[in-house]
Amino acid sequence: MPGHGGQARPLNDIFTRDGAVAFGPFTQIMWCVLLAAGAPAAEKPSPEKPADGAASEGSPGELRRLVQQLGDQDYFRREKAERQLAKLGFEAFDVLGEAAESEDLEIAARARRLLALMRVQWADKGDPPEVKLLLRDYELQNAEGRRAAMVALAELPGAAGVPALCRLVRYEKSGVLSKHAAVLLLAGSTVQRGTLFTSEGMEAMPPKKEMAQRLQANLAGCRRTAAAWLLAWARSAEDPRVMADPWSRLIEAEQALWQASPSQSSPEILAALRRVQVAWLQKLGRTQELLAAIDRLVQVQKGDSETLGSLLEWLIREKDWKALDHLAEKFAPQIAADPLLLYALAEVRAARGDTAQAEQLAGRALALVPGKEPDDLGRHLGAAIRLQNRGQIAWAKREYRHVIATGGPTSDRTLQAQRMLAEMLHDQGEEQEAGEVLQQLVQAVGINRPPQARVLRATLGEIRARMHFFFACHWAAKGDRARQGESLDKALAEDPSDVDVLIACYRLPAAPLPYREKIRKLIAAAAAEFNQKIGEEPDDPSNYNQLAWLVGNTEGDLDEALRAASKAVELVPEAGGYYDTLARVYFAKGDLANAVKQQTKAVELDPHSGQVARQLALFRKALEESKAKPK
Repeated sequence: MPGHGGQARPLNDIFTRDGAVAFGPFTQIMWCVLLAAGAPAAEKPSPEKPADGAASEGSPGELRRLVQQLGDQDYFRREKAERQLAKLGFEAFDVLGEAAESEDLEIAARARRLLALMRVQWADKGDPPEVKLLLRDYELQNAEGRRAAMVALAELPGAAGVPALCRLVRYEKSGVLSKHAAVLLLAGSTVQRGTLFTSEGMEAMPPKKEMAQRLQANLAGCRRTAAAWLLAWARSAEDPRVMADPWSRLIEAEQALWQASPSQSSPEILAALRRVQVAWLQKLGRTQELLAAIDRLVQVQKGDSETLGSLLEWLIREKDWKALDHLAEKFAPQIAADPLLLYALAEVRAARGDTAQAEQLAGRALALVPGKEPDDLGRHLGAAIRLQNRGQIAWAKREYRHVIATGGPTSDRTLQAQRMLAEMLHDQGEEQEAGEVLQQLVQAVGINRPPQARVLRATLGEIRARMHFFFACHWAAKGDRARQGESLDKALAEDPSDVDVLIACYRLPAAPLPYREKIRKLIAAAAAEFNQKIGEEPDDPSNYNQLAWLVGNTEGDLDEALRAASKAVELVPEAGGYYDTLARVYFAKGDLANAVKQQTKAVELDPHSGQVARQLALFRKALEESKAKPK
């Protein structure tokens, strides 16, 4: 029998229809179709052959007709349809992707075979090196590995992974994985991680104009479901109403698909879409639809406490009291059984001015978990951290104190709680209490010398240095320079490399020249040590940050400090403390405008830090004074 097979077509033919580019510069896409050679002489002519004026080859109507023929009762007709689809190559990709999930087993099997024979080189020659690295072995990965690559692409700074994610939306053979790529694009990795209801995630509502244009350019003409979501989202940049009724229809269609064929979607995908819907309905002020959408989101998440907590915290920021009352009433039993949700509800009451009710709820949350078992202490410690991050310092202090009082004097949880409580108190300017908390820790460990003390992740000398440093800060605030100096000497004796201690010693007023020279040498030695660590661990942001913070607050190469601070921000762009350091370096260089800009970002990311807020006030004052000076 004569052989038949798909021929490689020019890229312009693959990616353009009627002269309109359907996808950007995506090079070296190949396929190889190895099908059985042509039909025997007895093959019957197809009565469905399009007549004059019927759908042309490659048109949507013709593609659908060929896909249906993959399941025809006539074997020869099935074979012919398969060959014709193979010749069309990637023009048939979308319809084959849909057909691969067909309930007709013959259609699904043949569509999957055709898809399997298409070979995509996922990385484009114009991609950044980090994108090429993530996609290098993509074709060989299982589903879990591919999802991990998608998340990594979404988290690349500067939206560097957007074109590659669009590629995955369009050509990933698994429809579910295509959808995973789409929900990552909707709002970076924040949607996928379930944290859309944050200031970071809400920046994507609506998409910036540049993002909308990139999506439209990369996905134009794509008929896949995931592309439809992204194109609708892109249109919302011009018309926010798109994200109300049309978006609701897209979600309901996905909900129906999941219920009918669970393998073609997932609760995670539905939850991501519902989060976008909830955020937009709230933004558009469509309250009744918002309440219904909230109920559906929580239902999809099966009442997940994290989802409820995120919703409560987000609605507090938005001051949407009606929606908050709805949540509190609708999910009252679940809230009453979870300390974190009780604290969130307490925060609602506090925000509305009902202090007594807020304190009552906080008291119930504290008492809800007995605290007799290690896991109980872990839940209290987790609550303390969450409350601290939410700016509920008094309640966080209460939870930390509960762990310290309930756990053994040198239990892992107690030691963790003491260190975290001390640092929180220092950040809030409560220096004496911070020092006393560490003093209690040092005394308990010194007496008992428990083997599990390694959980501290620091030597006792380093902890004692922090203790004396906190006391030094206390005496500085009191104006007692003699006691401040004594405490700093003790701290320096315990740990001469503690950055904050070195900075405080460097700034000590009226220090004699030999003392200042000694501190300068210690600063230079510490900077050299950080540089060595950077060379050994170039992907560890903490060493860059420590070096920049030390030099920015004392002396040294400020250009090097700026590079180090910028690198720390690049490695962890969501860390407010790293922007705090970057701002300090700009301030030291005299660039007050950039100092204020970066410090403002630090406050946005870490709005409840006392130190970050104080530094912003300092920089703003300096900037205003510089503007007021005569030119």
